[in-house]
Amino acid sequence: MVDHEPLGLGTGRAVTPSHANRTLHRTVQALQTQDTGDASDGAAYALLSGEAQPASAVGIGYIPIGSERTVTRSQGNVIYEIDGKPVLEALQEYVPDRALAENWRQYAITFALCFRAPSYIKDEEYVVRTILSVDETDGSATTQTEVPEGTSVWLSSRDQEKVTTGLDRMAAQINQQLGGNQPKLVLHFDCVSRGKTMFREQEKLRILRRFRQEVGPEAAWAGFLTYGEIGPVGKHNCYHNYTAVVLALS
Repeated sequence: MVDHEPLGLGTGRAVTPSHANRTLHRTVQALQTQDTGDASDGAAYALLSGEAQPASAVGIGYIPIGSERTVTRSQGNVIYEIDGKPVLEALQEYVPDRALAENWRQYAITFALCFRAPSYIKDEEYVVRTILSVDETDGSATTQTEVPEGTSVWLSSRDQEKVTTGLDRMAAQINQQLGGNQPKLVLHFDCVSRGKTMFREQEKLRILRRFRQEVGPEAAWAGFLTYGEIGPVGKHNCYHNYTAVVLALS
């Protein structure tokens, strides 16, 4: 029987180009049935049963830039100061935009905060979290996780080489877990930041074809571009940002 930790995705507000600025569009968690039609503001899920061997892998596509910094004032998931200065000022050292707080949405898909990975994550040195917003009035930044004072942080940026080599590593991990068996079904959830906003269409297709060839060229393949990913690391259920999460069943 299938025995595997939960795996899935999140949705959110899409950021798309609109002239010089970006426009936010609402996205929907949708599950359509004959009786209820479309559903939103909820969760959609599927349960699989039967004899199958699962294999999964997670890959991050961001790398730290600059030096290690320290959170010196925070409350919950709001960071007020890094190295004794407002977060807005610290961010402007890397992104010299005088209207950075107002324009943060156009940078959020490229820049994020990264933290030292917990000890159970063996293949990545860092984990990445989205900076949801930057407040111009007090210079604070809101993130997707609580950040205690004294936490080491780095600003991070997406990296094409990290994405491509990460997919090669993920393919090797999946093949090792399957013990040479070919998968019948592959579910692939990829952060929208790793899609067309990062690669040209043909380049992205080339990378995905190579990954599919390495994992299971004959397998049925399905997936989504996501805003937040859910996937296991070892026996730990984890929420991710800016990652690819893949489950293969043989």
